[in-house]
Amino acid sequence: MIGPRHSAYYLRQFQRFDAAGKAGISWHWPAFFISFYWLLYRKLWLHGLAYFSLPYVLMLLLGLLGVAAGEAAGSVIGLGYLLYLLAILLLPPLYANAWYYRACQRKIAEARASSTDPQRQFALLAANGGTSHAALFLILAVFCVAVVGILAAIAIPAYHDYSQRARVAQAEVLGRSASVVVSSYYYRQQQLPSSLAEAGFATPLPDSVQRIELDAESGTLHITLAGTTLAGQQLLLVAQPQADGRLEWQCRSEQISDKYLPGRCREQP
Repeated sequence: MIGPRHSAYYLRQFQRFDAAGKAGISWHWPAFFISFYWLLYRKLWLHGLAYFSLPYVLMLLLGLLGVAAGEAAGSVIGLGYLLYLLAILLLPPLYANAWYYRACQRKIAEARASSTDPQRQFALLAANGGTSHAALFLILAVFCVAVVGILAAIAIPAYHDYSQRARVAQAEVLGRSASVVVSSYYYRQQQLPSSLAEAGFATPLPDSVQRIELDAESGTLHITLAGTTLAGQQLLLVAQPQADGRLEWQCRSEQISDKYLPGRCREQP
């Protein structure tokens, strides 16, 4: 019924309860340190469910009491939480042996009621008693889910930022290619072309770019991004004429967040 582990301890406690005629208070260290695990390990399923559900029920009750208390909500919630901490720390170790004693008594009574054959009764107690490793598997499962959740919470935003930076970098490469063609035209003609087509730029657009256009008046290349997060936002390459008849290009954006921009395109402090 109890199982091979620590049977002497529990039999000693149960004998004391039998002598007193009722289950009383005692101290149980495993129920203090690993309350939830111990409850499931000893197949106290309802107690384990209550232990697991109590914080959520308490939060609901304290929330309702806080609303009813009005200005005194902080004191009410604080007092309720303090009482909960004391109860969750002290009740399991104080009543663990008593809970387990009553559970064993119920199973013995059920075995006696189901059959008059002692061998049959022992078989039922062996099947329904003992311990369970469900707690270990449950804790491992919860731990794995928590780890996966934490990793996902870190990895998904990081991957999103990485993919957006890659799209902006691809758009900048396209813009740099166009700027080379425009600079070559400007060096020969000493004026800007009216369009990229006039400059001779005809490159297929990557998936990250909707369009690329040249504003001949301001000497600015407008690269409009495609996609979801950055769709419609523009990366700018601004031409700056030099004394030797060449163009230098400054990369910037008034719309795209700095965290997505290449370092040379961010505003310098």
